[in-house]
Amino acid sequence: MNVQSNPEKSAATRLAAQQFARLHLKQSFTDTAHWRELAAAAGIRLPLWYLPATSRGVRRYSEGMGLSLEQIADATGCKSFRTFAEMNPNWPLWAVVGLLLELKHSLSA
Repeated sequence: MNVQSNPEKSAATRLAAQQFARLHLKQSFTDTAHWRELAAAAGIRLPLWYLPATSRGVRRYSEGMGLSLEQIADATGCKSFRTFAEMNPNWPLWAVVGLLLELKHSLSA
């Protein structure tokens, strides 16, 4: 992760990411409330709304939840974190994490 030492540049980078998200990433999902409940129950903080889904982000959250790539592949057919992240290219990371939370919940039920 790149940490900016210049606060003005940091703010500009964050604002640019937010503007990109407003234009390109879907923010309204029917399952939002359900995902928030699952996240709260699991003690997981959902990613910031403007972060795009990346293989790194998906891997990080998957590992944090104890989900293996094999479990994700069995449920989705995606053989890599990258493929899973790119499955819905206009979804933000928080929504993809919501899917992971649903998978984790279904595996533990």
